[in-house]
Amino acid sequence: MDLTKGFCHKASQASSSDDLKGETPLLQLLSIKKIVNAGNVPDRHRVIISDGEQFMQAMFATTLNEKVEDGTFRRNCVVKLTKWEPQDIKGQRILILFSMEAISYPEEKIGTPVNPGKATAPGNSDSMAVDKSSNAPSTSSSDLVPSKPVPAPAASRGPSGNNAPIFPIEGLNPYHNKWTIKARVTMKSERKRWSNNKGEGQLFSVNLMDETGEIKATAFNAAVDALYDRFEEGKVYYISKGRVVIAKKAFSNLTCDYEITMDSKTEVEECMDAEADKVPQIQYSFVSLKDLEEKPKDASVDVIAVVHSVGELGSINTKQGKPLSKRDLVLADRSGYSCRCTLWGKQAEQWSHNDNPIVAFKGLKVSDFNGRSLSLNSSSTMHIDVDMPETNSLRGWYQKEGHKGNFNTHGGGGAGAARGSSGFKREEMKTLLEVRESEMGSRDKPEFFNSRASIVTIKQENIAYPACMAEGCNKKVNDTGNGWHCEKCDKTWPKPQYRYLLGIQVADHTAQAWLQAFNDVATEIIGMNADQLMEIKDNDEAEFQKVIHKAQSKTYNFECRAKNDTYNDQTRVRYGVIKAYPLDFTAETRNLHKLLSSYTQLIPARYLGDV
Repeated sequence: MDLTKGFCHKASQASSSDDLKGETPLLQLLSIKKIVNAGNVPDRHRVIISDGEQFMQAMFATTLNEKVEDGTFRRNCVVKLTKWEPQDIKGQRILILFSMEAISYPEEKIGTPVNPGKATAPGNSDSMAVDKSSNAPSTSSSDLVPSKPVPAPAASRGPSGNNAPIFPIEGLNPYHNKWTIKARVTMKSERKRWSNNKGEGQLFSVNLMDETGEIKATAFNAAVDALYDRFEEGKVYYISKGRVVIAKKAFSNLTCDYEITMDSKTEVEECMDAEADKVPQIQYSFVSLKDLEEKPKDASVDVIAVVHSVGELGSINTKQGKPLSKRDLVLADRSGYSCRCTLWGKQAEQWSHNDNPIVAFKGLKVSDFNGRSLSLNSSSTMHIDVDMPETNSLRGWYQKEGHKGNFNTHGGGGAGAARGSSGFKREEMKTLLEVRESEMGSRDKPEFFNSRASIVTIKQENIAYPACMAEGCNKKVNDTGNGWHCEKCDKTWPKPQYRYLLGIQVADHTAQAWLQAFNDVATEIIGMNADQLMEIKDNDEAEFQKVIHKAQSKTYNFECRAKNDTYNDQTRVRYGVIKAYPLDFTAETRNLHKLLSSYTQLIPARYLGDV
């Protein structure tokens, strides 16, 4: 298949599509990247198009979204372009593609295309067109508004001054071996040693960023000794002769489909000239602590927050029996929420900031422990008091009101308490039958509802569990005969602190349902804490039954969360109680009177008589 050679060069210079009027070029789609927009704005797709000699950036019009989703337009597809328009976006020339048709689907890239301006211009094999501007547009979906015209993209030299064309990270794939990228190191891991039945070795990794995206690069064994000291976080490097492979998503918080394996042949050279300043610094997509509720377990998020408090340095034993240092931070932000964040290893040991710094985290792992909590992993980064608007805004908020510590949290130990209470909303009240028939909680995200119901049964088996007494731990402890041992904290206590895990069956006039109430809510329902109840249970069964009977048959306004939960490969919806409000009969009477009055206003006066 012959592509229309020279088109990308001409298009990069064209002021409008009229300059190439009548041309219907054959081009290849080297990559397609979806850009998710917020709100009701349609998603867009950014692509790299190639004429076999050169490539350039382009953007699909939203009218083409359907053909991307159904696979008509995909990686390496050859298309005939029929309607397009050049645009200058964030100082870079790209093409907006309005209309085209798929011609063929080759398995590999055609030719060895390079960026216009970096290679020999068509028809001139003796000269290289070189400019001094940046070589790719911004990846942000907010940059889709045309801005000022700019010069053509620039050339950059590769390692050892060999003038190798620079390849965008977004365009890397396993089928292209000869490439050089120019990228900034946004994260460098520690050396890690591993040992299993196949042998032992070492590895380290770096996250690399350019104008088009991010990718992880990992070195193993001998390559670690050769390359580890070459990389430094924040610096820009030319990198070539690595191997592009499918990304192992379980070990990376990046969205790139590929990653780079570096070996003894990989070349790394620091970029020392002014071109380094054009490579973007670390980019964040911050999520507020309040919105962590919307993120699934094990998701990767960026967070900027103030460190409200710092826990003591502790230690746990790994599965291999080795000690691992840990330290918990309590983070808070302007959303009014706080959340625990755990540091591990050297980051935990070296933490020395006790003056409520503002920290920008990238790639934190979301856990559903205590509703929602965060932790750093090997791919995460944190930067203290970064010079950005969010830092100044957070510092001002914390000094004015945040330091008072009146925060909502994402719960007290389980799924049912995974957000701060927003109050019982009577106008949004649902019957239990409505909750069931609407299949609340069966979707990807948890859903919240308010219901009024009476407690019918309290499950007495496993009503509470022995928990660790360390602040913020709440993990179950085991009786060793010499005390109660917590595997997480690696501490032994003379006695445990019991915490409720209360299952209650409730009913209204439409249906019944099982709810799960955790420690704080259960304490309100039972009327005493779990330690007190367990002492009664151990010493006076009749009194225990009396306490349970008293708690049953009471009616509450329940604020609940519905969420899919998987256990032993079985998935079902669980209803967790966020808050249980005892009925205020005066307020309820007032509300009924108000409700009746609103109905009365709808009845014609002639039917009311003396009412």
